[in-house]
Amino acid sequence: MVRSGCAAVDSRRMTEKNPNHKEKKPKLAAEQRRRMREEHEKLTVTEQPKKQMKAANSNTKNTIIMEEGDASISSASKHGKVDDECVESFMEQLKAKVKSEVDYSDFQILEEDLGKDLRMVGRFSVPLRLAIIANRIKDGFGDITSRSSQSDCAAKPTYLLFCAAIKEMDDLKLDQVNETKLLLWRDAINNALNLQFNVDFAIKHLFKIARAYFGFKVMEGKSGEEMLKLKNVDGNMEVPEACLREAEYFCGKPLSTGLLR
Repeated sequence: MVRSGCAAVDSRRMTEKNPNHKEKKPKLAAEQRRRMREEHEKLTVTEQPKKQMKAANSNTKNTIIMEEGDASISSASKHGKVDDECVESFMEQLKAKVKSEVDYSDFQILEEDLGKDLRMVGRFSVPLRLAIIANRIKDGFGDITSRSSQSDCAAKPTYLLFCAAIKEMDDLKLDQVNETKLLLWRDAINNALNLQFNVDFAIKHLFKIARAYFGFKVMEGKSGEEMLKLKNVDGNMEVPEACLREAEYFCGKPLSTGLLR
């Protein structure tokens, strides 16, 4: 009993002499947490470029090639340096059957309205703002999904993306689009074609828009006299005539002109 009491007294005395005695473990744990936090922050900073690189490389090789092509064509068309080779190069990109990366997030109307104020158009429920276009497509071309072997559930995402692309055509004019937008529409249309949707009319119309886009780039800011010179240099056209013709057709009009009733 005496020893036990002495031990207690000694222990108490040690605690009194060293008030930090009981705080060693909490302090040690706090120190470990601090070091772990610093290591995590250091790792995050180190890994950030890697994550960005990984995200950049997530696109398919074909998509990267397309983007490089876009940059080249954009640079040329920006300065009015559009020729047959330039146009044909981009047209080949529009015809390419590359892996599509198009998603709901690529279309503002789907991001904002998906699941809201749904209306039935044929077999599909679509957002109210998209229903008008979906009905115009249905009135003009019937049930575009009738040949598809996909279930309604499987076909619906592709149907919505296609309708969203046509809706953008109806909302935008030539001065509001670029090569990236045209390739996005191509992907939405190709997705529909891959599921055997009857949408050949859409890809043909996209080709017209693309030609008009390059014609518009050449015509932009030029006077009538300058355009006359452009068309008549040694009897040769400096820009594909079809591009100028399509640009004049779409001038001031929605890009859905001639597609929908």
